[in-house]
Amino acid sequence: MGQPLKKPVKNETNEKCNKQNEETYLKPLSALEAYKFIQGRKFRLAPNVALALPSDSEEAIRFNESINLMKNLFGSNCSAPITKLLTCGGAKALEIGTGGGHWLHNMALEFPTSIFLGLDVATIFNQDYLPENSAFLEHNYHEGIPFPDNTFDYIYQHSISAKFRESLFDDHLCEMSRVLKPGGWMEIYGSPTHIVDAGPATERFIIGACKCLQVNGLNPSIVRTIPEKLKRLNIKNVQVVERPLTLSRRNKNQVNYYKLFISDILNFNKHFFFSF
Repeated sequence: MGQPLKKPVKNETNEKCNKQNEETYLKPLSALEAYKFIQGRKFRLAPNVALALPSDSEEAIRFNESINLMKNLFGSNCSAPITKLLTCGGAKALEIGTGGGHWLHNMALEFPTSIFLGLDVATIFNQDYLPENSAFLEHNYHEGIPFPDNTFDYIYQHSISAKFRESLFDDHLCEMSRVLKPGGWMEIYGSPTHIVDAGPATERFIIGACKCLQVNGLNPSIVRTIPEKLKRLNIKNVQVVERPLTLSRRNKNQVNYYKLFISDILNFNKHFFFSF
């Protein structure tokens, strides 16, 4: 006769290993669930984040080119009168929407005795190249800014139009004001979606881009509303600085601007319409 069947012995070691393996495999899946892939581009999924711009290496390049264009137009990485403050040392600066990290990196190098922190909903650049006086935090700033009141001497934000739903923008400005120290400076940079004497093709592109922003709950002309919004927050000494950009390949003085703008707008066009 055969041996009687025995009840299998519970192997706790194997069960523990299987559980660890399961957890190991689940972690990457959870990370992937935070993104949506559309025609090869990666978009960050988070509460209140509009799918207007991707979160990948191509967007990092486009963003950094946009920063270069701004620097060429205004002659520096910032327009607010904070050079003396940052040079003296000990000041704390916050960049909201760090993108490709170009502005954060350059400002930290230019003012090595001050501290710079970048904040964005996704990490799309290599933090290893950041100077020692700078750091980066991945956080959904659409849900608030995770710092105490009166933390920063200077706050900077770039490319407002394609990032904030209008219904949340007032709250975001309140948050910026909350973490800004009394007497500190807040600088917001944006580009109105308007081109003077645009040709037919450019005009069609601008109209299409505005419609895409509006579908996402974004206001293409939100940059024009910022001064009045800041005044309603009792922020004093609101200054508006504008620089016209002439686009012409014929003008030798404007060739670099033209190239930067075309590169920026083509890359923006390439993925902007992929989000819908």
